[in-house]
Amino acid sequence: MHPQGHRLGVALLDVTIAALLLGIGLSVTLSTASQALRAEVTGERRLTASWLADETLAWVIAVGPAKYMLSEPMEGYFPEPFEGFSWTLELTRVSDWQAWSARATVTWQDMSGPMSVTLDTRIAPRQGEEDDPLDWKPLEPLDREARTWDEDDTLPAEGASE
Repeated sequence: MHPQGHRLGVALLDVTIAALLLGIGLSVTLSTASQALRAEVTGERRLTASWLADETLAWVIAVGPAKYMLSEPMEGYFPEPFEGFSWTLELTRVSDWQAWSARATVTWQDMSGPMSVTLDTRIAPRQGEEDDPLDWKPLEPLDREARTWDEDDTLPAEGASE
């Protein structure tokens, strides 16, 4: 028996096992990266769909639910670059003095099949005359700074240097 021949056989076995472990490690890494990329694309599309649904509801609020139902479509497709997304809108009126119920659903085709995002909200009816925008103002003025700043926070006085 030659000791050098035995050593070459062990080295070949070591290299084979190392190559096998490297191959397994690379395949697991690539599989994980592929799953992460798919999840990122799905999340991006879900976020885009949420923005589009919010925009649809904002348009209903801007026009007013009653006028919207008479003058605008209740379903359709978004223009470029969002042509892969479609939308449907449901508006329900309970009574003259209660809020409208609004539901916007945005759907799209994903790698795993059809997906959708649905936003529900309530839209208060407009009070006052359409021709008199002064009637649309709230009865009490809103103090936005009081709603934004905590009582513990103090604002620097005007003209004071920091």
